[in-house]
Amino acid sequence: MTRYVHIVYVHPVENGEPNLYKVKQEKEYDTKYGALAAVMDYNLIYKKTRAVYLGRVNDATGELE
Repeated sequence: MTRYVHIVYVHPVENGEPNLYKVKQEKEYDTKYGALAAVMDYNLIYKKTRAVYLGRVNDATGELE
């Protein structure tokens, strides 16, 4: 059975926007709801970094969907 993982990256904030080229952390979640909830919670607490939902990855092939 195919397993999917939802990826969230944490980027530093430069000039008010996240610098998407620099990744400080990578977190994996089982559900999209869990990933989006984590992004919202993280961004409410931390101001020098910003969490961004990347998408769903097929664990077997590594393809981003």
